[in-house]
Amino acid sequence: MKGSVKARRLGYALAFGLAFMLWPNAVAANEAAASGETLLKLESYGDYLERHAEQGAGRADLTIEAHTFVRAETNADILERFEGMEGKSVRTSETGIIEWEVDVPASGMYNVEVLYYPVEGKGNDIERMLYVDGAVPYDEAKSIRLSRIWKDAGAISQDENGNDIRPRQAEAPRWRTTLLHDSLGYYNDPLQVYLEEGRHTIGLESVREPAVIRSIRLYAAEKPKPYAEAAAFYEAQGYREADAAPVNIQAELPYEKSDNTLYPIADRSSPLTEPQDPAKLRLNSIGGDKWKLPGQWVTYRFKVEEDGLYKIVARFKQQLLAGMYVNRKVLIDGKVPFQEAEAVRFNYGNRWQAQALGDGEREYAFYLEAGEHELTLQVTLGDLADVLQRVDDSLFELNAAYRQILMITGSEPDLYRDYDFKKLIPDAIASMAENAEELRRISAEMEAFTGQKGEQTVLLDKIAFQLEQMVEDPEDRIAKTFGPFKENIGALGTWILKVGEQPLTLDYVSVVPTSAPLPKAEPSFFASLMFEVQSFFLSFVVDYNTLAVQEGGDDGREVEVWLTSGRDQAQIVREMLNDAFTPETGIHVKLKLIPEQTLLPSVLAGTGPDVAMGNPVADPVQYALRNAVQPIHDMPNFEEVASRFHSSAMVPYTFEGQVYALPETQSFPMLFYRKDILLELGLEVPETWDEFYRIIPEIQKQNLQIGFPQDITGLQIFLYQTGAELYDAGRTRSTLDADATVEAFQKQTELFTTYRFPRDYDFANRFRTGEMPLGIADYTTYNQLIAFAPEIRGLWEFAPLPGTVRTDGTIDRATPSTGTAVMMLKGAEDKEAAWRFMEWWTRADTQSRFGREMEAVLGKSAKQATANLEALASMPWTEREADILMEQWSYAVGTPEVPGGYYVTRSIGFAAAAAYNDGDPEALLDYVRETDEEIARKRKEFRLEGDEDE
Repeated sequence: MKGSVKARRLGYALAFGLAFMLWPNAVAANEAAASGETLLKLESYGDYLERHAEQGAGRADLTIEAHTFVRAETNADILERFEGMEGKSVRTSETGIIEWEVDVPASGMYNVEVLYYPVEGKGNDIERMLYVDGAVPYDEAKSIRLSRIWKDAGAISQDENGNDIRPRQAEAPRWRTTLLHDSLGYYNDPLQVYLEEGRHTIGLESVREPAVIRSIRLYAAEKPKPYAEAAAFYEAQGYREADAAPVNIQAELPYEKSDNTLYPIADRSSPLTEPQDPAKLRLNSIGGDKWKLPGQWVTYRFKVEEDGLYKIVARFKQQLLAGMYVNRKVLIDGKVPFQEAEAVRFNYGNRWQAQALGDGEREYAFYLEAGEHELTLQVTLGDLADVLQRVDDSLFELNAAYRQILMITGSEPDLYRDYDFKKLIPDAIASMAENAEELRRISAEMEAFTGQKGEQTVLLDKIAFQLEQMVEDPEDRIAKTFGPFKENIGALGTWILKVGEQPLTLDYVSVVPTSAPLPKAEPSFFASLMFEVQSFFLSFVVDYNTLAVQEGGDDGREVEVWLTSGRDQAQIVREMLNDAFTPETGIHVKLKLIPEQTLLPSVLAGTGPDVAMGNPVADPVQYALRNAVQPIHDMPNFEEVASRFHSSAMVPYTFEGQVYALPETQSFPMLFYRKDILLELGLEVPETWDEFYRIIPEIQKQNLQIGFPQDITGLQIFLYQTGAELYDAGRTRSTLDADATVEAFQKQTELFTTYRFPRDYDFANRFRTGEMPLGIADYTTYNQLIAFAPEIRGLWEFAPLPGTVRTDGTIDRATPSTGTAVMMLKGAEDKEAAWRFMEWWTRADTQSRFGREMEAVLGKSAKQATANLEALASMPWTEREADILMEQWSYAVGTPEVPGGYYVTRSIGFAAAAAYNDGDPEALLDYVRETDEEIARKRKEFRLEGDEDE
């Protein structure tokens, strides 16, 4: 199987390479390839190792001083004695490449070790691309991650209700030495490169974040010995069990950690979890679904009183990966003590478990000298690494087969047509047969690993069965099962994502003598019952909606703020208020987390808040029309505050010359594209609509699709690029009957009628499979793709929208935008204090911190679409991503909110449906009269001045 996969991937690479050479701008494309922009899929690290299987370990041990670089296409600053490190170091920026020369005295396989310092950046992992002799040696070398170092900024504190408050996460950089590893964790051993005797260049290209590098070491890393040899060594040295008191380490209080997501969490499932309270929130554990990605680690410091043998006991819960186990690499003082410690299993269970680290049959003993030590637990895939790598190979093969079928049948095959699949796609059919066998083998191995057939093997068996059926009778089965085949490919990608995650919750870790008994993992029935009864009755008197404020501030000044986001987001806001806003202003904030649709009835009843956050774009003006919102344009320092945002962001919140809210978020459409597929087709990303229309037939000839918004957004893109508006200057009527609007409507509907673009589709899923390699979607789709489609990482990007060429030759990329806002309610008693909150909340430093904290709590998919221009630049985007976003943002257009404006959106939707179903390109004109009548009626209802007939 592996050889055939390798051969077919080589074939795909050659095909891609041919398209690459025929690409019109081949020189530019070649430069892009050299700088890491290449769209060709390199050989995998597994194939690279197989190709160099006859080569032994390198015998040399070489250290490259970082300041001796021979080429630097980056800001490379040489630093003396940086942060206490003797000698010279080099600071590399977040873009560009730096190279060194090295003379290798003996050919062989060498590991690469880097001594680096993670200087302050945007909070992302440091990411580099490895080059050997000017080329990236294999696919995994395109993304090498160097972790940051984080600590709790302070101790766990409590609010005035007695609930624990999560400490803020802060970087604690120090010099760190690390061997380069595969960032996905598919290879447990550190990466190697083959170097022949002679002179070579080693290069590192910055993909993300700056870093200071002291040296690079090339050598053959020694592998740990098996535990049996370690135990025999203990025996030979006369090591005995330590006669010492147990050392208990609370897991929620690590010394260091690799990610800011590894913060203390609360568990209320057991009274034995330390500490615990039946009514108060206690941060008493760490991990869960925040500690699941390969490479994440936590380190604990502890002290033992005597030399001797100890065992390490953990109280843990692993209830998220059903029927499976998770792995952790165990390091003592930075080193793996023996081979088995590279992947210690923690089995699945619905309840808490307590076990000594071991292999299920024996408990491992660790020799520790008296004094201070460090224990590091790092996520690793262990035995699952090979499984996931093979399933990933199968997914690549099946995606290729799917696209070959798609190019013949289209997305909806004719069930009564003879496609002659055996003749047209024999390689794809052979691939499906081989992958059916491979998935069967993997399913059997998974069953052997876990001792049972569980949900993790069901999908593999299901896909294997479908493939077997398709191979057995291609003409009858492929077309009939094409839809389920597509769904199963998507499910297989999700399977890889899920099984590749290794979630584990820790309550505590104990270092105890080897013969010490294990602690109780679960309470007795009566202890558990008592805890649940107490929790139940106390729930009637505890207000879980109000997030209490810490003591502090001036008495008498208080602002009540409501928000409808999740509790995690609300907790972040609460912490920021406690340690920034209240100390700075002396104003208390009573923060309440409320359900959606609660604000309107509360305001009508006179029980609303002073400030409401997270309001949809239409709400501020609609509340203002009902005299429920306080205008803010006369507030102190308003002009300075408004300058924080793009001018388009203020438009929806301005009416009749008054401003009723400040933007919190602002987002807009971008053009998403699959780099690999466009390259395969020899196409470039369109800059203008003329270029866009030219590539439509090239994409559709392959039965692939393009995504375009079928709602009002699509019309607005074409309309705003002509400089026209959706309403007249006085906002008293729509422009639905204007020539520019009708033309924009016809352009939009033509894409769905003449060009047959799909109207209803799941963009993320079709983009993931390659069925829709080009599409316009809100830029926040980036978050979804990062979390939902890791298998296409590096194969896609976003770009500014295609634009309309102006008479002066420039390109107008105008785009509609939307967002959320924070507004002050009319009933606010202390309006100055409420304004101070709004001013603070929309500041760049506040928004930047909130965005980073959101990513820390919810992961990389939680990037905040901040409306603050300065804040976006400091959020965890790469420099390239931020530049692209800022370019498109400069063309953003705000859509005014008017009384009855909802009818404009509704009418455009109805007209678009009529144009699609009835073929009427001027259907929009049928809705002009009733739309303008509705706007006029609403203006009359709210007693607004102006002639609706103007």
